[in-house]
Amino acid sequence: MQAQTAYLHAQFGKAASHWKHDGSRVTDADLAISAAIFGELGQRFPGDDLFSEELSVGASPLPRQGEWSWVLDPIDGTNNFALGVPVTAISLGLLHHGEPVYGFLYDLGRRMLIHGGPGQGVWAGDERLEPQFGRSGRHERIIATHSPVDARYLPLITVILTRYKLRGFGSGALHLTYASLGMIDACMDFTVKVWDIAAAAAIARETGAPMHFFETSPFPLQQFDLKMKPVPYCAGSPEVMAEIVALVERTRG
Repeated sequence: MQAQTAYLHAQFGKAASHWKHDGSRVTDADLAISAAIFGELGQRFPGDDLFSEELSVGASPLPRQGEWSWVLDPIDGTNNFALGVPVTAISLGLLHHGEPVYGFLYDLGRRMLIHGGPGQGVWAGDERLEPQFGRSGRHERIIATHSPVDARYLPLITVILTRYKLRGFGSGALHLTYASLGMIDACMDFTVKVWDIAAAAAIARETGAPMHFFETSPFPLQQFDLKMKPVPYCAGSPEVMAEIVALVERTRG
């Protein structure tokens, strides 16, 4: 992945945009980074599954076949990247029997490669990172989210708006990474797909940041489908997550 970071910076705010089958943006840089990373992984680990957001739609759904799978979002936060907003990341997750065991995230804005997984620690270069849950303070709790929001969740969002400060960074991978490290208190995303969170989910499992899926968890991953439905979820500090899950149950009841 590190070999692609210089290219990522060189193309930032410059790469030509195109539009995919679902109306989402893709740039030439997305496609080039996906091809380069999977070219290298394919040579080093020929028996592993390679799943990328930038695969051809006609190639999915693809069943998980190997013991090990790589799930890539070559540029998470493509709109930000194309428009020159420096909140975007390369997100690469390693799954074992469909479960996230290690994640690599290159945070463009911070010029930092964050990586880690259960039992392996979380690292920025040679520096071990420890979660700092509660850093924002009880009266300044921050939740990151995406929109639009399905109408089913509007009662919950209405309650959340009255209790927490909301931020929308535009990158699901960074939302979960920041929440897992305690940089923000939680994230609550309604539009993300498995490639957005596969890498950061491994980091969350290492730091002890609970993840609560409002519907079905995508893990263990059984197949990779570019047309999959979103996987709404929330994650963050244990204390704030306990509050949010209680609000979820209350609004559903």
